Amino acid sequence: MRPKLSVLELYSGIGGMHWALKECGVDHEVVLAVDINTTVNGIYKHNFPSTNLQSFSLEKLTLEKLESLKINTILMSPPCQPFTRVGKKGDCQDVRTKSFLHILRLLDEMKVKPEYLLVENVKGFEVSQTRKELVSCLERCGYVYQEFLLTPLQFGIPNCRLRYYLTARRGKNFAFNVQSQVRSAQHASIENVNWSQQHCSNTINETRCSEHIQKKTVDSDGSSVVSSEGPHTRHPDSCPNETGHLNSHTGAGPLEVSQDDIEAARGNSFALRDAGRNMRYCEDDDDVINAGSKPLWQFMEHLSRDELADYWLSDKELRLFVIMDIVFPALKKSICFTKRYGHYVDGAGSVVQMTTNVEDVRAASEFKSCVVKLKNRTEWGEAELYILRKLQLRYFTPREVANLLCFPPQLEFPPGLSRIQKYRVLGNSLNVHVVAELIKLMTQEVTT
Repeated sequence: MRPKLSVLELYSGIGGMHWALKECGVDHEVVLAVDINTTVNGIYKHNFPSTNLQSFSLEKLTLEKLESLKINTILMSPPCQPFTRVGKKGDCQDVRTKSFLHILRLLDEMKVKPEYLLVENVKGFEVSQTRKELVSCLERCGYVYQEFLLTPLQFGIPNCRLRYYLTARRGKNFAFNVQSQVRSAQHASIENVNWSQQHCSNTINETRCSEHIQKKTVDSDGSSVVSSEGPHTRHPDSCPNETGHLNSHTGAGPLEVSQDDIEAARGNSFALRDAGRNMRYCEDDDDVINAGSKPLWQFMEHLSRDELADYWLSDKELRLFVIMDIVFPALKKSICFTKRYGHYVDGAGSVVQMTTNVEDVRAASEFKSCVVKLKNRTEWGEAELYILRKLQLRYFTPREVANLLCFPPQLEFPPGLSRIQKYRVLGNSLNVHVVAELIKLMTQEVTT
């Protein structure tokens, strides 16, 4: 048995914490959600119209207002920019951290403190001064807490999104033994907290995955996916019609992917994996990936030629081929999607190789080796681009990115959002399934 959660959802974004509450099945009510971003608030309100969503700077939240909510749970994902690996690491001095530190001060002052607290942030937060302020506050306020570094790969989800999480509980111990160090993939099966994919991935309902695949998203905005360089022209298909492709065609874009195509790709996956190994971050470096992990195709859409046309990489984008992480549907890993996805390709997320022709993949792999060796990425002509076009590269669609973040099929975007806006808000979000598992763990009662 778990108590009903009366939740304050801070930095609510597009509602990742709210969707996690719904997935984990704990009785709950989101008393108040707060975010200052008008775009994400529009998405949140579209999906949760009855929730009390407000837009204001959290530094304006008063102790009186907070205590009047009578909440017993706070869920929050504070701004991550002050702690990212590539950022300036302003930490407590970054203006974007001020609201979080204000919340900690209010927590210190509350007469009736919430029983549960969950915080999500990027890897790097765990070594920050802000994290020290957080745990000092929790210790003063009588909380038991546990920190985690978790990736969806541990749950059988084919997306690498390593994040820091903290769960805290006041007045009672957790139903597991707390450890002073941050629990991570290396401590996956310690005691009765089993974060191995064998234990957790089965909680992702297969029917839901099927719904993900069948649901279609149609984007008609046609906005540019090349950073600061204006609209691009998509290449004409100059590849000959050959067997062995997911989309063998002579038209201007990929054809619909059939179940037979998917089966062919799965059957050919070992050869494809070996042929294109240098074009991606390999799966082999992740011990948590195994036979029970789910392949990407379970999270991908069945889309027609017209629906996929806007996701096909242009010749201009293909010239950035060397720095791309290129995956195909049978693989069990993709790299983290960021808010820059669809706008940049350098470290912003994986792109999909739709061909299953091993020789075409091998030719592209050899071409990459030559380019890296000669340090030549600019003097490419038609012959070089022809090799890359045969890979049939495309971006993951926003719906597919949402699937990999475990948002349910019920997540909808309001009309008028561009594709780039969808990528941006998803890149700033969290993995719903991982948070749902943490909420269940955090609220589990100790049994004797």
